[in-house]
Amino acid sequence: MEKVRVSLNENSYDIIIGDDILGNIGKNLDKYKKVVLISNETVGKLYSETVIKSLKDEGKEVHYFELPDGEKYKSIDSALKIYDFMLDRNFDRGCLVLSLGGGVICDLSGYVAATYMRGIDFVQIPTSLLAQVDASVGGKVAINLPKGKNLIGAFHQPKLVYIDTNVINTLSERDIKTGLAEIVKHSIIYSKDYYDFLVDNADKIKQLDSETMIEMVRWSCEIKADVVSKDEKEMGIRAILNYGHTFAHAVETLGKYEIYRHGEAVSIGMKIAALLARDIGIAGDDLLAAQDRILDIFDLERAVIIYNEDTLVELMKKDKKAKNNKLKFILPKQVGSAEIFDVSEEDFRNFYRKQNGRKIKAVIDIGTNTCRLFIAEVEDGKILKKYKKFMEITRLGEEVDKNGYLLETAMDRTVETLKQFSEEIKAYGVKELMVHATSATRDASNRDKFMKFVKDETGLDVECISGEEEARLSFDGALDEFSDDIVLVDIGGGSTEFIHGNKSGIDYLKSFNVGSVRLKEKFFKDENYKLNMQVAKSWVEKELEGLRVLREKEFLLVGVAGTITTQVSVLKEMEDYNSDDVHKYILKKEEVESNLKKFMELSLEERKNLKGLHPKRAEVIVSGTLLVLWIMEILNKTEIIVSENDILEGMMKKVK
Repeated sequence: MEKVRVSLNENSYDIIIGDDILGNIGKNLDKYKKVVLISNETVGKLYSETVIKSLKDEGKEVHYFELPDGEKYKSIDSALKIYDFMLDRNFDRGCLVLSLGGGVICDLSGYVAATYMRGIDFVQIPTSLLAQVDASVGGKVAINLPKGKNLIGAFHQPKLVYIDTNVINTLSERDIKTGLAEIVKHSIIYSKDYYDFLVDNADKIKQLDSETMIEMVRWSCEIKADVVSKDEKEMGIRAILNYGHTFAHAVETLGKYEIYRHGEAVSIGMKIAALLARDIGIAGDDLLAAQDRILDIFDLERAVIIYNEDTLVELMKKDKKAKNNKLKFILPKQVGSAEIFDVSEEDFRNFYRKQNGRKIKAVIDIGTNTCRLFIAEVEDGKILKKYKKFMEITRLGEEVDKNGYLLETAMDRTVETLKQFSEEIKAYGVKELMVHATSATRDASNRDKFMKFVKDETGLDVECISGEEEARLSFDGALDEFSDDIVLVDIGGGSTEFIHGNKSGIDYLKSFNVGSVRLKEKFFKDENYKLNMQVAKSWVEKELEGLRVLREKEFLLVGVAGTITTQVSVLKEMEDYNSDDVHKYILKKEEVESNLKKFMELSLEERKNLKGLHPKRAEVIVSGTLLVLWIMEILNKTEIIVSENDILEGMMKKVK
């Protein structure tokens, strides 16, 4: 067992590090009789019983508070719930807050301890590698705000940090890499010897060798303890521990804390900082090469991400470290040495504009029935990380088949949705944007008026694409996951596209003016499905006559878009739509028939309350389901593979 002393006069404390020592925590807390143990549901089910038993064996009164797992719970709402929990159980200043978890729990528990009754004692039991070498040591405690990370907090030192390296064995590879990023950071900013140790012992570290892990954690804790002992309140040298964090916090915030974990964002921030150091002449190529080498050894993120410049800079200016309109960066000079630099906004912008890398891209598909937004991280036509998809049913194509033009009310609905999408685009720091309008707009006599209206109200430039281009984009979006020949069916509101081919090319492509909305308005406007069903079927068969050339071919039938995916969500009665359960589901004809029977037995109002069915899709789901069945019959198929990848993925891969 190792011990590291954090020397802060009356605030001094020990960091105890050992293997399989968790069950002895109670013996180290003699002073306290009443303890609130704070953890989350992931860590709690693994270790809470061991900790509680150790505390109770020493005669302590223990109260356990468990949160859901996730960065979003490092919030004022969570803190308020813990305050109430402690008040209801008569916790006073003589009691102890004990954290059991990763960085979120360490930071949140420390913040609660710092603010409850103006401050009570707390002890950290960090269970992630990241928390063991970072969040648990140094007394910086905080919660997040929606507009930034760690913006509300305090300096409140723990009375003890108790590290059991054995818990690292239960972490995922991703969790371990997240911690290694902070460890690599320590070596770059403070110790060439530590850098050499990490490089020389990389294989043992990857194998989680017990002695090596203890030595590594001890070394990182010693570095942090040394820095904190010299500058407890971050008035000077302690700021070097924020190496990579100026950009990293922006990465986390712009990803809504869902895309990159803290350590991943830090290693990305380290790459940006090293590039910046070279750009302004502080460091040379050797520093960049050395950092890239160790990041590669541990397979850590070092992508350059290109955000909207204005959004990025405004966010970084809100960082706690920014002052007088200057951005504060920790920049390395050589391995083992870093300093604090104020970088003007102009200098950073000039540097950032020269960088190439992954762009944050958004694509919008303005369809007949729905308007959809997809945000992702792309490079050279490849989707590297999917961020978020948004969908609103706007019914832009309402009565367009009857009138030949878009209704004012339909255009208003769509523009309101596009305004909301524009806010999301800004919030994610989107660098590149592509907006396509498809069948309803394509068929409308007033499409130019609509696109001008969108431009005037939202600033979005809309391109109205042909049915053939729509089909090609959908095919490109879905194709990556299929090696065999496929026929892709993209059922929209006003048209349906069919594409036959494989990764070598397309040999059949056609867009038909048959869609769920068009079918509904042409035959079933009054909801009398049984009355007009045979007439509607005959019409569909006649319109899709050209598909019969595909019947003799060997192919997988693949379906995309809402009419198809809804079949699965209804079958599974999804309270919340789950893409993982929908994507690549093999939908059988009898399942579609079962859905149709269910839909037709219900009134429109009853369908709106059906589990798995978006209420706004209830109006056209019967006609859409009929269309699915009739297409399967025409192509002589008894099953269809459901794909979540469609025109949005195709647009995302499209290079301007």
